[in-house]
Amino acid sequence: MLVIAVVGSKSSGKTRTIELLVKHLSQRGFKIATVKHIPEKDFSIDTKGKDTWRHSEAGAKTVLSVAPREIAVIMKMNTENLGLNQIVGFCEDADVVILEGFRDLVAENPSIYKIVAVKDSGEILEACGKFKSIIAFSGFGEKEIPEGINQPYFNLIKDSEKIGTFIEKIVEASKGKIEDLRLYVHGTIIQVNPFVQRIISKAVLAMVSTLKNVELSGDEVVTVKIKRR
Repeated sequence: MLVIAVVGSKSSGKTRTIELLVKHLSQRGFKIATVKHIPEKDFSIDTKGKDTWRHSEAGAKTVLSVAPREIAVIMKMNTENLGLNQIVGFCEDADVVILEGFRDLVAENPSIYKIVAVKDSGEILEACGKFKSIIAFSGFGEKEIPEGINQPYFNLIKDSEKIGTFIEKIVEASKGKIEDLRLYVHGTIIQVNPFVQRIISKAVLAMVSTLKNVELSGDEVVTVKIKRR
């Protein structure tokens, strides 16, 4: 699973950037999950007075609404201390998870690639001092790229196909470099960097390969559960 965060100031083009990426990657067969950060404290996707709202008001912590074309899951919980691993854990079946916002949560995390939506050159310089692992900038219209900035800038009007192709190459490269390993602790997915993924994968497969009646073909699904006695 590859996680990409799209960050930037208000009205800089974050949502448009995500729209272009989701459309392009989905058409290429990737399973995409998106996560939107909503900072308003009293916001709820539920509607007051509706049946689902009444369910949660009565005390239900998880409410599902099942319609002919979608399932909506509403989980009532305090998210103030929710970590990035827990957030991404809700998207465990995706090939790519795209975050919109969460700038403070992802800023210093080098394992999360960032696309920064900007309105001017000043925001490009500001982003370089704040975020690690920036892979690209995006925005509306042309921008003057400050000297020393090596990441590409994509005009969301003229370069809509180019930004999708650029990210597709990164996704494909990550598939070739990262083992498909998912680590869960107490049901929560733990994000593991590529180096550690390879170590765990190779160690587990090496031990499994020594067991009788086990033949490895190179495309194994191995599940390990550990319980303390």
